[in-house]
Amino acid sequence: MKLFLLGIDGLPRWMWQKFADMGVMPNSAQLLKTGTLVPMKSALPEVSSAAWASIVTGQNSGGHNVFGFTDLMDGSYSLGFTSSRTFRAKPFWAEPDAGPSLIMNVPQTYPAQPLNGMLVSGFVALDLKRAVYPAEQLPWLESIQYSVDADMSLVEKGKGRFVEELRRVMSTRCSALHHHWDRESWQNIMFVFTGTDRLNHYLWEDYEDSTSSFHQTFLDYYHEVDAQIGRILERLDDRTTLAAVSDHGFARQRRSVNLNCVLAEGGFLKLKASARPSCMDILPESTAFAMDPGRIYLHRQGRYPGGTVLADEAESLMQAITSYLLQVSVEGMPISTEVIRGAGVYSGPFSHRAPDLIVMPATDVALSGRMNLSALVEPTLINGRHTYEESSFFVRGEGHGQIPGDMHVENVLEVVLPQKYGRLRRAA
Repeated sequence: MKLFLLGIDGLPRWMWQKFADMGVMPNSAQLLKTGTLVPMKSALPEVSSAAWASIVTGQNSGGHNVFGFTDLMDGSYSLGFTSSRTFRAKPFWAEPDAGPSLIMNVPQTYPAQPLNGMLVSGFVALDLKRAVYPAEQLPWLESIQYSVDADMSLVEKGKGRFVEELRRVMSTRCSALHHHWDRESWQNIMFVFTGTDRLNHYLWEDYEDSTSSFHQTFLDYYHEVDAQIGRILERLDDRTTLAAVSDHGFARQRRSVNLNCVLAEGGFLKLKASARPSCMDILPESTAFAMDPGRIYLHRQGRYPGGTVLADEAESLMQAITSYLLQVSVEGMPISTEVIRGAGVYSGPFSHRAPDLIVMPATDVALSGRMNLSALVEPTLINGRHTYEESSFFVRGEGHGQIPGDMHVENVLEVVLPQKYGRLRRAA
């Protein structure tokens, strides 16, 4: 095998090292001694769909065309979910010289696209039948009750029941990994744990509170993830490049702030009355609107059907929005630390589709782009949020490319597949 790329969704670099050091993840403790673990920066904004797309293509959103889980179709207010069809850059396993590849549970790969090998899509995947390529592998996955995602609604029945579901899904997925690993001599395998992200979203408060009855549950789940990592390590020889990545870091979330409410209060967004507000209800006098998780788009003439913002008005408008957002507070706390210009972030043929501004959330804050303006602070069971800083990057051995001093998700392939992606990066 040439490459095993392991994904551990939402695992912060500092947490992985801490859990290794304190014995929660003993297999990881041994693994981390054999290579290099560094902090990595996520996509901007720090949304999983864009980050995983960057990890597997080596490009930022301007190159691969994935900016979030949802986006507006060009020239319209119609909202669509991004998918494997949104990709405008090839993932590494789709390259002509990639060799047979086993790709399992990688986000943003639904519906499954043909490849030299086998793929089972990760989230957001709506239907297992369309998540599997080739189709003849579907019956076996159905026989073991393989799940394309955990049943997130179970968190409403209690955290204990929810973690049981995460364990079930992980066990089934790992069984599928080893079953299909045995079927062929793969050149590349990529496998992603996503239960870690789900756990962090809903039990982060329990991790931080050592007196919580679910504090040990949180640690035990990571111990089980580590046991599965140990099973993988037992099968890998020293000639295989082994890398592990997470798509973003994690931190405490105490409030979810609706950025469209903030823009409406500042006079930048106006909607016509509607029982179920959507982007379709944006009025022409609106100058800006937001989409998850912190993307702000100017309501530009020519880009949107009712857009009225002229090109020569954009600069002063972005300055006004930036100044406004940096001084807004909710419940006595700031909502943002920085507002970044999209034009300075993205490169590639789809940069014109990028947000004009990216809002970086303040401590304890998550930013929402829902068009419903009824709640500035949204009720949610989520208590952990993504962070741009401190995702994980680990690589084992010596036969890899140089790790950049300022590691980003789009740098992963140039390190783990330097013969191809390092050369292309230098040429660019």
